[in-house]
Amino acid sequence: MKVFHIIKIAVLTGVVACCFSGSRASEKTQFFVAANPAFQYMGRVEIQNDKATYNWPGVSVSVGFSGNVLGIRIKGGPRNYFNVWVDDFPGKVIHAVNDTVWWFPEKLSLGEHQLRLVKRTEASMGMAEFYGIYIGADNLLKRPVPLSERKILFVGNSITCGYGTEGKDKTERFRPSTENCEKSYATIIARAFNAQYQLASHSGLGMVRNYGDKKKLSVERKPMPARLEYLFDEDSTTRYNLQNFIPAAVVVNLGTNDFSTQPFPDEADFVQAGEKLIAKILETFPGVKIFCITGPMINEPCFSYTKKIVELVRNTKTTKDVVFVGVPVDLLNTGSDLGSDWHPSYRGQIKTANMILPVMGNVLNWDFSSEEIDKVLKN
Repeated sequence: MKVFHIIKIAVLTGVVACCFSGSRASEKTQFFVAANPAFQYMGRVEIQNDKATYNWPGVSVSVGFSGNVLGIRIKGGPRNYFNVWVDDFPGKVIHAVNDTVWWFPEKLSLGEHQLRLVKRTEASMGMAEFYGIYIGADNLLKRPVPLSERKILFVGNSITCGYGTEGKDKTERFRPSTENCEKSYATIIARAFNAQYQLASHSGLGMVRNYGDKKKLSVERKPMPARLEYLFDEDSTTRYNLQNFIPAAVVVNLGTNDFSTQPFPDEADFVQAGEKLIAKILETFPGVKIFCITGPMINEPCFSYTKKIVELVRNTKTTKDVVFVGVPVDLLNTGSDLGSDWHPSYRGQIKTANMILPVMGNVLNWDFSSEEIDKVLKN
């Protein structure tokens, strides 16, 4: 790591006093490690040796602080990107290939501030290591604004990850920098409901068959349902306690990759896997509302098969808590609604969220805001 020189380390308090060079050469700072209880994490995170490690998209770190200095120490590797939000300042993007201290470039007041750091890229882009933040030597670290009591778990694929949402058009090939989960229908819905969220999502994965697999059933690489309990995506050895995040709603959007390329999985295999996944969710979270989404990048037979899953579960479990929502491919135009590799752009994701929100709001009896959606669709 570079940029600063350690002067004193106070391990028990999680504070490091230091000074740094360059444009802030005359200022002194203190460092607060990621394990400090003031930091608030949303998502699946492991905290060991004073650092937070995670790889799922959408994992966020929030904290309050005072003063006009902010440095974030983080490492994401060559393919990870992070969104930084401080108060009402426009969002910034961090690309920290190595162990880096990133200094907030805007002029902050000496008063109190709120920081939110979000992993915008999915797990296949690599592991993130968050070490902590620097603030002024005489300033304070504070607990952030509490998270909402509402919670939503999203289980999905590239659409849920926000794959290519910042691509200029459908012909642009995907690059990690064009992926932004905060422009996914999932996080748009969460913001509209003012809800916490987790994104258990991974590009290219299906219910039983992953994109491009030469077989009807993917075996070598586990499809998405198997990863529901992973602490780290693609690591089956470390489990996550699902009771740490008990959602009121689970949104499942799987099937696009199963049926994007031949050979299609057999109806019986797809439906059986869907029933098993929904049954597990109902058993794990009694009383949860489940929304099975199809679209907007796939059509038949995925629509019919997913509807059959919902109907079978509603009958066998004698429940009305499982709902089907179909998002048709014709919802998106081929211009402004598409980003990299024909995936939904931010505008396309907004349109998708706009179809799902009223259904969820009605079933959950939750109010929601359409401000973000209206602002985008009116432009």
